[in-house]
Amino acid sequence: MSGPHNNIAASCLALAVAFALFWVGTIEATCAAGFSDPFQSPGAASVANAGETAIAEDAATIFYNPAGMTMLSKPEAVLASAIVLPSTRFSNGRTVDALGNLIHGSVGTNPQPFSPPSLFATAPITDRVSIGLGVFIPFGQSTKYEDNWVGRYQVQTVSLKTIDIDPAIAYRPTDWVSLGVGLDVQYAHLLRDNALDFGSLCFLLIAPGTCSAIGLAPQRADGRLVADIEDWNVGYNLGILFQPTEQTRAGISYRSAVTHSLSGAARFDVPPAAEPLTASGRLFRDAGARSSITFPDIIGFGVSQQINERCTVLLDIDWTLWSKVKELALTFDNPLQPALRQPLNWHDSVRIAVGGLYQLTDDIELRGGVSYDQSPISDQFRTADLPDSNQIALSAGLAYRITASLKATLSYTHQQWKAASLKVTTPTTGTLNGTIHQHSDAFGFQARLQF
Repeated sequence: MSGPHNNIAASCLALAVAFALFWVGTIEATCAAGFSDPFQSPGAASVANAGETAIAEDAATIFYNPAGMTMLSKPEAVLASAIVLPSTRFSNGRTVDALGNLIHGSVGTNPQPFSPPSLFATAPITDRVSIGLGVFIPFGQSTKYEDNWVGRYQVQTVSLKTIDIDPAIAYRPTDWVSLGVGLDVQYAHLLRDNALDFGSLCFLLIAPGTCSAIGLAPQRADGRLVADIEDWNVGYNLGILFQPTEQTRAGISYRSAVTHSLSGAARFDVPPAAEPLTASGRLFRDAGARSSITFPDIIGFGVSQQINERCTVLLDIDWTLWSKVKELALTFDNPLQPALRQPLNWHDSVRIAVGGLYQLTDDIELRGGVSYDQSPISDQFRTADLPDSNQIALSAGLAYRITASLKATLSYTHQQWKAASLKVTTPTTGTLNGTIHQHSDAFGFQARLQF
């Protein structure tokens, strides 16, 4: 490749690195099934991510199948984001504290809009070799409830944020087969807090009369636990793309699991009346905190089939190995502070998506798709941290070629989750009992610039 093109490639990749460093501090979280992020690019979101393992239509193929980079003839960059508007409603059953008393409080939730960004840049080095760099959010979750909601002793807020910096390379050994590999340099950050019912704890650990005498009563002396932990680790991804005819492409991709050993700090807010429960200052004191989380392997298969000059149909089937997620545990550097443990026992899940493209005019393309995302969470192990359930998504979009080198894509996605029952019991917090109803609407925009 000529010198100017190499300079353009270097500029694209440098731009991606700059955005990576900026986004580490600003990313927000989202979720599909489990805590996967379905909004890597509005172009893909507009067809419900159908066929993205195979179609390789722009630089976002770095995420879906790195082998697709050899199908892009020019250096290019894709800058994308979305505004996601979640809606969550909680129907209370009979939620009780650790003593069996009904918990007083609201049933309100407080979901926040968020904007997951992504950036992809690719460049051909030779006719058969291409390189690229992606910066995106592969996993995330944000759940927030009102301060006085009835499940506050289980969880108040949980925010899981990730970011991937993904350098990739692709090689085409023959005209109809391409191979790709990428490295996932991944950051993960977990912020979680919940209220502590020191009144009920006192009644359980000491005696009701003694506790009442010092001003401690169930649900009348709330404190708080806030854990803020993070980690960096590395994974990898592989892809293969077949193009037996000009009209047909099929792809297989694999993204490895990444296990994070998160560490940071835990802060306990203890009301003055509860000081006797701190065991001479050794319990419920600020300390280091640790947890472990595994983001699962993902195996994808996709097909893109051009029916005629205007119409293309798309299919994707993804298998996510969520069974590696066994437990949510938070341990403390203070050896006297009991660890918090919640069994999860998730199972592997499958996602199926179908979609299509229709070239309305030379410059306007209509896009649409539908997907079904199986939840990895059974009713028995669902928690308020992540009240996930089976989901259906409907997507539509429009792509418009503004100039020969600039193309804009708009997308809309509606996600609807099945009503999710909650019945979570722990000895020190009581039983949270109810049903979560969720849906979301997302509006995406991306710009694709070719050089």
